[in-house]
Amino acid sequence: MTIKTVAEIAKLVNGVIIGDKDAKIHGISSIKNAKEGHLVFIANKKYLSFLESTKATVILVDRNLEVDTDKTIIKVDSASKALNKIIVEFFYEEEVYERVISEKAFISKTVVIGKNVCIQNFCNIEDNAKVGDNSIIQAGVYLGKNSTIGTNCIIYPNVTILKNVTIGNNVIIHSGTVIGSDGFGFELDENKIVKILQIGDVVIEDDVEIGSNVSIDRARFDKTIIKRGVKIDNLVHIAHNVEVGENSMLLGQSGIAGSTIVGKGVILAGQSGLNGHITIADGVIIASKSGVTKDITEKMVVAGYPACENMKHKRINGYINRLPDLSRKVNLLEEKLLMIESLLSKKE
Repeated sequence: MTIKTVAEIAKLVNGVIIGDKDAKIHGISSIKNAKEGHLVFIANKKYLSFLESTKATVILVDRNLEVDTDKTIIKVDSASKALNKIIVEFFYEEEVYERVISEKAFISKTVVIGKNVCIQNFCNIEDNAKVGDNSIIQAGVYLGKNSTIGTNCIIYPNVTILKNVTIGNNVIIHSGTVIGSDGFGFELDENKIVKILQIGDVVIEDDVEIGSNVSIDRARFDKTIIKRGVKIDNLVHIAHNVEVGENSMLLGQSGIAGSTIVGKGVILAGQSGLNGHITIADGVIIASKSGVTKDITEKMVVAGYPACENMKHKRINGYINRLPDLSRKVNLLEEKLLMIESLLSKKE
C-alpha cells in the first residue's frame, strides 16, 4: 500500500495546504464513498454539500473555490488535473505484460514483428502485416492483410483491424472496436439494392485513443483518416471517407456520416450527429443530441436539431416552453373577440 503525507502530495502539485500537512493518505476515492485516509477532489460547487458527511482526510479543491470545512484541504489551480498527476505519480501501477509471442497465436510467415512485442493467445495476424516495437496485442485480436500497427501501441482483447489499415505510434484501441469494415454504400437498381464496393483504406495517426465498440469504416476509395491526438469514446461510428482533425474529441454514441471533414479541436458531445458531405470548422463544439445538417464555417458552439448557434437554440427553446401559456392567452383573446362580435351584432 502506498502511503503519502499531505505535504508530499501538495509539493507534487504545487498546492497550498490549509490544515494538517502531516496527515497520511493511502488512497483516492469519490467524495461520497471516501474513508479515513482517502484524498478526494471537488471542482464543482454542487459537491460542496458532501463536505460535512464525507469521511475523507484531505480535500483537493480549485484555488478559486470557497470551502468551509475543518478538514485539511489542498488548493491547486485545477483539482481535476492535479488529481490525475497524483494518481499517476503515487497510486497507479501500470500493468506489466510479458513480452512474448504466444504459441497459440496464428501469425503468417510474412508478418514483420518489431522488438519487445507482446502477442497473446488466439491472435490472428494475416499476410504482410506489421507490428512495431514495444506494442502489445492482447488476446483474440485480428490484424488483416497489409495492415500496420506502429510502436508503443496497446490493442485490447477482441479488436478487429481489417486489411489495409495503418495505425500510427502510441495508439490505444479498446475491446470490441472494428476498424476497416465496409462503409454503408448501396444504390437502388430497379427493384433491388446493389452494394457499392469499398476499396479504400483507414489511417489512424499517432497518439489516438479509441474506446470500446467503435466502428470506423474504410473509405469507398482513398482514405478514412483519424488525425493525431484524436480521442474517441465508446460506441462511436465514423463512416467511410471521413476525416477527423487533430486533437478532436468524439463522445459516446456520436456519429459522423460519410465524406464529412471535421476540423482540429472539435468536440462532438454525446449522441450528436453530423450529416454526410459537410465541413466543420476548427474548434467547433457540438452539444449533446445535436444534429448538424450543413457546414459550420467558423468556431462556435451549436446545439439542437437542426443545429444552430447555441444562444439562438436557447432562445428558440425558451419560446417553445412558453407556447402553452401563449396558447391559453390566444384562446382567451379569441373568446373575448367572439363576445365583442356578438355584442356588436346585437346592437346592429
